[in-house]
Amino acid sequence: MRRVLITHTDLDGVASGALILKKFGHLDRIYFTQPHNLHVRLAGVPNGSAVYITDIGVNKTSFDKIKENVKRVLSSGGEVFWFDHHVWEESWIKELAELGVSLYVDRSTCSAGVVYKYLGVEASEELVRAACSVDLWLMNDWRGNFLSRYVGYVGGASWKEKALKKLAGFDGTIDSEISDMVEKAITKELKIYDKALKKAKIRECGGVKVVYYLKDQEEHLTSYIANILLSRYEADIAVICRRGSISLRSRTLNVREVALSMGGGGHPRAAGASLKPDLVRRLMYFLGLRSFYAEWCVNKVLKQLVSTQACSD
Repeated sequence: MRRVLITHTDLDGVASGALILKKFGHLDRIYFTQPHNLHVRLAGVPNGSAVYITDIGVNKTSFDKIKENVKRVLSSGGEVFWFDHHVWEESWIKELAELGVSLYVDRSTCSAGVVYKYLGVEASEELVRAACSVDLWLMNDWRGNFLSRYVGYVGGASWKEKALKKLAGFDGTIDSEISDMVEKAITKELKIYDKALKKAKIRECGGVKVVYYLKDQEEHLTSYIANILLSRYEADIAVICRRGSISLRSRTLNVREVALSMGGGGHPRAAGASLKPDLVRRLMYFLGLRSFYAEWCVNKVLKQLVSTQACSD
């Protein structure tokens, strides 16, 4: 039976996948994706495969398509194992369990911790601690900051797969390959932060201060960018806009409810959703009229902030 991995692109997702590779020693296919594209990746999974999904929650707008592809895999003799730590609706858990999905949702740890706990991957405590340190924003293991930058330095799937295979053998040591890459990553990162601080803008909604920034596709480390913007502008919510998606971060407000109302999901303090810009907005983006695109993006969030009563109009 083919083993297929579908995982998130950040350190927690890559570390989760690395633990599955360590457990079985081989994976036939490795896919990296964002939650709003999970159904697309599932559609490409061959019939009869054993599918391992890690660090990806459900977006309600694509849930029906996810179920369709899960049914196809299971009915063809395959298996689906799902490890996650995001907030799930009870109805989603029930429906997937009834289909026959082996679902492990545990919010007490990061996704690497869920895989380690329920799949039983030996001698993986160091990697789990590093991944959870960054993903849960605990910052209690310095290696997590190194590994997140190593994983995020290059955005392509080939680099992510290389990093995943390296982390499968991680023993807690930051070697020269990782440290050299981190040095390059930090140089690149500082330029990104400087750009974000210069180009970010502020809007207010009933006393809620919103800082927003349109991030280029190649810019990584969304949470770090958002954290810097929240601190610099003393904002309540950071909105990181991208082509086709949006990320929300906050230290005080439940942004998951906002993301959920936009068809997305995530955590109370870190969430996201896909965007479906019309032709005019797509043209704005590709013609370089980025400020207009950013305004459209933040206006959609402000509208949902009002509808979820996170602020008053």
